[in-house]
This record gives sequence, structure tokens and C-alpha cells, in this order.
Amino acid sequence: MKNIWLFLVLGVMLFANERTQVHMGTMISVQVDDYESSDAVFELFKKLDNTLSTYKDDSEISLLNRTGNLVVTPYTQKILERSLEMSDLSNGAFDVTIGALSHDTYHFGRDEKLPNTHDIHKALEHVGAQKLILQGNHAYLLKGAKIDLGGIGKGYAVDLSIELLHKHSIDRAVVAASGDIGCIGPCDVAITNPFHPDTIYKTLRSSLSRFAISTSGNYERYIKNKSHNHLLDPKTGKSEHIFASVTLYGSGDNTKLDALATAVSIMPLESALSFLQSHKIAYVLMLNDGRIFQSPIPEGVTWLE
Repeated sequence: MKNIWLFLVLGVMLFANERTQVHMGTMISVQVDDYESSDAVFELFKKLDNTLSTYKDDSEISLLNRTGNLVVTPYTQKILERSLEMSDLSNGAFDVTIGALSHDTYHFGRDEKLPNTHDIHKALEHVGAQKLILQGNHAYLLKGAKIDLGGIGKGYAVDLSIELLHKHSIDRAVVAASGDIGCIGPCDVAITNPFHPDTIYKTLRSSLSRFAISTSGNYERYIKNKSHNHLLDPKTGKSEHIFASVTLYGSGDNTKLDALATAVSIMPLESALSFLQSHKIAYVLMLNDGRIFQSPIPEGVTWLE
């Protein structure tokens, strides 16, 4: 899971009704001028957490991980379908079966430890999108494989929250789940400086009717030091070592941006740039050596000076 907070302020007006609760292991912020709608969003996050968490023994994902065979509900079916889609799109850089490494080997979020090379190689035998088989709402895992939705779950929850707010006829709102933020209507989102996480790098202003942004970084979740961070390469089993943070943004689909921010984080720089440019995804890449790469800014978005 990503626990990276993007400072967020709204352009044009400030909501009086900003509310926060903790779900999915992080602070969830909802800004909307309607308490009933924000209550509905928090209830949705609670439901998704209870369904998709790998830290709750009675969740659907935990049950699937234990049994390897489960008829799943629509929420779970959809996120597993999107996960396989993102794995295919990123040529395996995003891999929802990373759980054999993240949970069973590194124990992120529990009694964390640094595994030895042998343990990593053994875990890699159980990692790969082909280890998850979906037949409609029936999910199968090959023996030893484990699902971890930490690289896509919050983006998915933000998308579902935005859909819910649209059903409530809301035309102005922001939902923020750690580094995944979705806006209905204009908003400003300030990107954290990963080298000084209590400061802002730059602020984006969106005039789009639907704006999505996702940041993945190595500066908040790691074991002992940042070189052993939670962003694991599913091909090597080791932590990424190039990017301090990856921010992707555009006109919608937080699920996609969340997964691809995770994927890009473990790519070599040239591969990352080529991938993002070929898929026309706007980005801000901050490297551990201090270099910064930014895409041309898309229509409907500007940098605030």
C-alpha cells in the first residue's frame, strides 16, 4: 500500500465540509458540500477495505489467498480484471500476485524483515499474472501465489467513490486516499517534494470536469532505509532504486494511474519515459539523484507559479 500524501487545496473555492476518516490503512479525505454524500463515500471505503484487504483475515482477498479458489463478488471481480489488464499493459511491471514477496517474504505491514537471496528466489516462483486465473466471477490462484492489491486498491476505491458521487448528482468534490486523488470539477493538487516530505514541489491546477492523479514513492514505507522500500520489482524481487517519486495525472481513471505509477516506479528510466510517452500519460518523475523529468502539460491543466 502506498502511504504517500499529496497536499491538496481546492481552486476557486474552499469546501467548508472537508471530512476525514481512516480506511485502507491511510487517511481518507472527502471534500463535498453534502454530508450525506461524504458519509456514503466513507461507507464505500469501509466496505472495500473489508472486501479487498490482505490484512483482514475474513476479507475476500484473504480467503482467496488461503484457499486459492473462490467465487467473488463484483467489486473483487472487477479489481482483479483491472489488475490483469494493467499487468498486460505494463508487460508485467505491475503484478497483483506480488503478495508472495510483499506479504510472505518481506512481511510489509506486519513483522517486516529483509529476506535473503534464497527466500526471494523461492518467492519469485509464485509471482506472475499467469498465477491468477479468472473465469467470470470464479477466481483461482496457483499453489503458493498470493494477491496484494496495495498497488491498485486505493485508486480503484477513488474511482468507485467518484462514480457514487456522480449518482448523488454532485458536480464538485475531491476524494483523496493517500497518493490517489480524484476531483469532480476544478481543483488544485500540490505534489510533495519527496526529499522534504513536509514541503511542496509544485501545484497543478485542473479545470477538467474529472481529474485523476496518483503518486508512488519510496520515502514513507521501507525497511531500515529507502533502498529497501515497498516498491518491489516482480521480476527480481528487489526494491526499486531509481525513483524517489512517480506522479501520473490525467482526465480520469485513478485505477489505471495507481497501477501504472507502481509499474513505472520499478522500470529503468528510459523504459519508463518511453512507456509513458507511448501511452500519452502525463507525468512528473523525481529521481533519487535529484533529477526531475516532466511531460508536456495536457489541455485543461496548468502549473501554478
